[in-house]
Amino acid sequence: MQLNDAVKVRPTGDEATWSAAAREGKPLVGMPKPFVIAAFGEPREIRVPKAGESGTEVWVYAKGGQVTRIGFAGTGVVAWIRADAAAADAPGTAPIAARPADRATRVREALGVGRPCTAVLAEAGAADREEPLAVGGVVGSGTRYVYALDPSNANAYAAFVCVGGRVTGVERFMTGQ
Repeated sequence: MQLNDAVKVRPTGDEATWSAAAREGKPLVGMPKPFVIAAFGEPREIRVPKAGESGTEVWVYAKGGQVTRIGFAGTGVVAWIRADAAAADAPGTAPIAARPADRATRVREALGVGRPCTAVLAEAGAADREEPLAVGGVVGSGTRYVYALDPSNANAYAAFVCVGGRVTGVERFMTGQ
């Protein structure tokens, strides 16, 4: 399997840009590790760089018929991103799990109290709305993620609350369906 050229993305130092890119599932050069996890979820593999790869650590993801490798510099930020098509018969390539096509099904299956918030976001996809919460009187110490499952029905939604990196509450409300 040969790697394609590194994905050309301009480095940024803007947290708002990283947050927006993470919600869209797009890691960026310069992005810190927590935002990469929010964008792509937990990596399938974390390893040292191989010949031709720079940095101190490489995270490997297999999603959507593609293998993506993200190299980190010693500062814990993305130094490079490379992607290539996954070869089904390549040794050491884990099969890519089929992801339900229906958004409501993906969201329903991803939600679970106690799960890592990054895993839920990776499986369910980007939420339609994020609401900062005050936990213990500290504003912004938690977040409620809301998924609108039927634009014509405001009561058809699912949501979860994330505090300390874990799902602490789940709501599913679907009337008129």
